Amino acid sequence: MSNERLDEGALLNNRYSILEVVGRGGMGTVYRANDTRLETTVAVKEMIEKDVQPDERVMAVRQFEREAKLLGQLNHVNLPRVTDYFVEDDHCYLIMEFVVGTTLESLLRQSKTPLPLLDVLAWAIELSDVLTYLHSQEPPIVFRDIKPANIMLQSDSVIKLIDFGIARRFNSGATKDTLLYGSPGYSPPEQYGRAQTDPRSDIYALGATLHHLVTGRDPSATPFRFPSAKQINPKVPATLNAVIAKCIEMDEDKRLQTALELRDSLVHIRAALASEGDNDNEPLS
Repeated sequence: MSNERLDEGALLNNRYSILEVVGRGGMGTVYRANDTRLETTVAVKEMIEKDVQPDERVMAVRQFEREAKLLGQLNHVNLPRVTDYFVEDDHCYLIMEFVVGTTLESLLRQSKTPLPLLDVLAWAIELSDVLTYLHSQEPPIVFRDIKPANIMLQSDSVIKLIDFGIARRFNSGATKDTLLYGSPGYSPPEQYGRAQTDPRSDIYALGATLHHLVTGRDPSATPFRFPSAKQINPKVPATLNAVIAKCIEMDEDKRLQTALELRDSLVHIRAALASEGDNDNEPLS
């Protein structure tokens, strides 16, 4: 499928008028668009399958339609709503709620220091909630690309997990993923072909993201190598340091096994930290 950008003013599906490009990555381009039927702003995600051959295209389109239908059935406060999907001119499109805010990646760049621990813990609890929701679907949905760039902080302080480009249903009969995508530094070793990703893969990525947020150290330069978070930032409680370390274990069986278990640990850590009243950890807002 082509990866050419749509021009401003292009009309998709006789309904969605393209306004501008707002994001671009390995799995597609995201546009801000106007839904001319409802007169609302939406996000249009153009899905790109770089390696799809002509004889595989029908299967790829069917897979897209299955997964788009799945995403449209999800309903969670920390997920943007998928409202439509279609195939036009051999291109696959998702129509989603347009989320306005700042990514955690942008906050890290702006601050140039670790972010406040109480904020990070609040976000991590929300992320654990949404992962619990995704992993409880039947079969489980593995997000596969948790990282600061895919977490949007809205003005009401609610976060959204914004990029469903590579989310997949967990197939209990598969030995590895058919598509090997991810973000170096945040993706676990099994995402690179060793085995199939499962819900514990998202726990690794969330642990890597937490490490980045509380230390300011970008893991992408040295994947799979994480110095102790507490050594980098002495304000990190030993309990949080231990939880992060447990999330980023190379061996899936040694990690925290569920997002609910992770959430419960984070709630206790946040309560203890809040009771200490450390002003340096006060939230940004």
